[in-house]
Amino acid sequence: MTKAPALLLALLVLTAALPLPAAAAASATGSVSIHCDFPGQVVEAGETATFTLVAANDGSADQIKMWAENFAGSRDWEMRFVDGTTEVNRVSIPKGGSKTVTLEVETAADTPIGDYPLKMHVGDGAIWLYVTISKTHTGELGTLQVLVTDKDGEKVKGATVDIYRGSESEPFDRVMTTADGRISTGLPQDVYHLVITKPGYRSAEKKDVKVKCGITTDAGTVMLEKSSYAAEVTVKSALITTPAGKNPTFELTLRNVGKADDTYRLSTAGLPEGWYARYKEGAAETSDISEIFVPAGGERSLFLEAIPPYGVTVGDYFLTATIESSSDAYTEDMTAKISGSYEMGLSADRYRYEASMGETVEFDVSVRNLGNAGALTGIRFEVSAPQGWKATVTPTNITSLQPGESKKVSVKVVPPSSIVASEYKVTLKAVSDQGEESDEFRIVVKEQSFAAIAGLLLLGAIAGGVWYYFRKYQRR
Repeated sequence: MTKAPALLLALLVLTAALPLPAAAAASATGSVSIHCDFPGQVVEAGETATFTLVAANDGSADQIKMWAENFAGSRDWEMRFVDGTTEVNRVSIPKGGSKTVTLEVETAADTPIGDYPLKMHVGDGAIWLYVTISKTHTGELGTLQVLVTDKDGEKVKGATVDIYRGSESEPFDRVMTTADGRISTGLPQDVYHLVITKPGYRSAEKKDVKVKCGITTDAGTVMLEKSSYAAEVTVKSALITTPAGKNPTFELTLRNVGKADDTYRLSTAGLPEGWYARYKEGAAETSDISEIFVPAGGERSLFLEAIPPYGVTVGDYFLTATIESSSDAYTEDMTAKISGSYEMGLSADRYRYEASMGETVEFDVSVRNLGNAGALTGIRFEVSAPQGWKATVTPTNITSLQPGESKKVSVKVVPPSSIVASEYKVTLKAVSDQGEESDEFRIVVKEQSFAAIAGLLLLGAIAGGVWYYFRKYQRR
């Protein structure tokens, strides 16, 4: 008979240690009973399961504490009792009354698929709840979204959002807001700190932004306040390539994004040795400016002309444009790339020659590579002469001509024997793979010597005849 009470006691202890089914979740001895119509919910990892609990008070206690227990697999979940949007941890239920309590269970996005039990307590009452994870997002990137506006609700385009991970001092990522003032970027699961900046605005921060893997996190709206004095500088192209002998010119737009009118001071820094730079209001302007007035909300176009020294070599040259407002200085780094040029020159000792009809005229022409970009290749020659003339060039082509190098070619032209005496134009064109160049020469064709003698004789005969008749008729 002594064994029966001991066996009964062991069964009672074992029963107390086992989880109670949902239908019998209320404590048999407690003064608070808890009921939930749907004690089990199915969600994806990272989503929030919401349970509606009804707690009834059969005891005398009025202010009753609430808390939750979670177990292996759900240790990093977040659970909270809420009344609307307010988190609560105690509830007041008069004796014999009941109260509806909401429990939010925020699951972790990397929770494996499976069933997870939770135990909720309201006073001395308890209930078992179950969350089933149907899909996990382990290893996936989460998506962070932020909207940036000004105090008037206008979307702020081009704001920089630096994203810091945990307590790191260097940004983990940096993104710019689009035309609608938004960012959307993928990030690993972690807690982040956001710093939002834009010229003309005071910076803003947003801390403790939790990003879950595979889940889109909307960090809400960040408002930026305009500064009194500020500028926004836009460079059309920070890299300008020009051949030697030309000045690289950068086009800028200066916008006053502050609240007040301002005068901006213009300067440059870091100019290469021997270089000079000047600001102009137009690309074709010859006068330079050192400051410019821009009303609030207005903008002006500027041109920064970089002037290299004579004989500058091929290469990249760096300079910095500096624009100062009444409160800040703004800098833009620029690169002037001086490229080599291909240039060919033709020259001769003389450009005017004399010849008789049918006589050969021969002269030399120097072909020179005046550029600095590289060799001129595949140089060939073309001669343009009047119809009926014969013209040749020797040699007929030049394979390659290095910078600074020159070679001579011989040009021969033969006017026809029946040509009228006059001055004629002959054009020599040199065509290379990189470009072409031409030059003109004048050929003066003289009459044959016998024709000149015949002409003199004819003139003499005429003169003699005139003299004869003059003498003859003068006597009469």
